Amino acid sequence: MVIQAASAGQRVTTSGAMLYEGGVDYFRSQFCQPLLHADFVPTTDAPFRVTAKLGIVEDHRSLRLYCTPGILRRRGGLGPPAAAHSLVIATGNSCALLIKDQTVRLKPGAAIVIDGGCDFDLVLEKDSGRSCLLDWLHIAQGASAVFPGLEAFAVISSEAITTYIRFHNELMTSDQGTELTSIPEVPSFNHLVEIIRAYLLGMAPSRPHDKDRLLHERIKRHITENLSSRDLSPDSIARHFEISPRKLYGLFERMGASLRETITTLRLEAAHRDLELGTRKVATILLDYGFGNASTFYRLYKKHFGRPPRSGRGTAAPAGQRAQP
Repeated sequence: MVIQAASAGQRVTTSGAMLYEGGVDYFRSQFCQPLLHADFVPTTDAPFRVTAKLGIVEDHRSLRLYCTPGILRRRGGLGPPAAAHSLVIATGNSCALLIKDQTVRLKPGAAIVIDGGCDFDLVLEKDSGRSCLLDWLHIAQGASAVFPGLEAFAVISSEAITTYIRFHNELMTSDQGTELTSIPEVPSFNHLVEIIRAYLLGMAPSRPHDKDRLLHERIKRHITENLSSRDLSPDSIARHFEISPRKLYGLFERMGASLRETITTLRLEAAHRDLELGTRKVATILLDYGFGNASTFYRLYKKHFGRPPRSGRGTAAPAGQRAQP
């Protein structure tokens, strides 16, 4: 079924379900770009499949996707110009969010709020043989910010709010394409926004001091930009930012993850992205990101992602041997 997007002036309109089997280019041009302002890059050789549902409430949009694994790549300029907005995304599978030089791991059932003006990649991963499930809310912004104080993104750790997001989307993406204006039980976007806004305001007192947080973000960006450097070390990082190693270690401990854990995680995430794209040999990727020993990489990768690595090209060195270029 081909979707006909409802106009923004309609009070509550829902579309029928769409089912595509193959045809990823059509999915990109007719759904991702005009409605998500994003591109979609499959990360598997399996036949492309997607079920996509859409609901519109005034200037807001509810979307539910079931699709094969891939990367939703949001960039300014994709699709028609979009007025100021925020995104609320709930995931049914493991995902990785790449935004503002940061990589955030999202477990199944997680939710995240994103400033609609930010570019980002959302890597959808397949869990236990299921298609990837994504609930995507596009919340239009009026004269004032939808979520005051939001800096690029914020993770929602409340299972109750995630459940409410899914319930809201299920109602808003009816299969029948019927008008829902007369149904009082339909929750409004405004109600959902108020719940999320209250949650984000409640997080504020526990946030680290702004100066420490900004320094932490700068250091993580520096690490990300120098992951393949042989000179990357705690001492070199401390020298670059003109702070003592003791202060450097203490800063990362206060942020919830040690410096060593952070560097390892960033290297694993970078290697994972390259492996999923499948454009380079595994051995080359390992060396580029400082994993000279393949068995160590396999162990850390499986611990972090819950499965062994896979790639579209080449074969990694056998466990226990050093990777060769």
